[in-house]
Amino acid sequence: MRIALSIFAIAAFLNALAFDSDLWLGKRAEMDAVSATLRESYAKCVDAMKTPAENVAVPFENWPNGSVKSSLTAEKAQFFMEEGLVWGEGVIVRQFDEKGHETAKLEAENCIVDRNTRMGWVEGKAKLKYGKTTINGEKIFFSLSDEYIKIYSNVEINSSDLKMEGVKL
Repeated sequence: MRIALSIFAIAAFLNALAFDSDLWLGKRAEMDAVSATLRESYAKCVDAMKTPAENVAVPFENWPNGSVKSSLTAEKAQFFMEEGLVWGEGVIVRQFDEKGHETAKLEAENCIVDRNTRMGWVEGKAKLKYGKTTINGEKIFFSLSDEYIKIYSNVEINSSDLKMEGVKL
């Protein structure tokens, strides 16, 4: 019994080290601030819109081997070079592994993406597919580099690979 408690205590301690709630809360506050900035930028981009290009494809980042790590395609898009932003309509943002296999896909009615930080704001509806999980919603902030998403409205999550041991519904 004493050994079992010791093993449990060690496991609990290691789990506590693995998840730093202060770090997570700090990161969350940082992401909320970036989200607010991108929402403001979205409105400014829409006001400054002139003639968006059609059928645009833009890689954001490459792996060291040269393959694409993340990219954006859009039915319509306008670049705001000074701000480093891309506004798009009918947008698909993809993330790939080093072998070129798609690991995540975000489809959005319309959004802006910061090319430098690879963070974006979706004003309308969007759908994110990550592994066997699909998330639908509206008014979405996302960070490709942090693999972070926050949905502000009409959330729906479907997954076939979530494991929720001990959860009673």
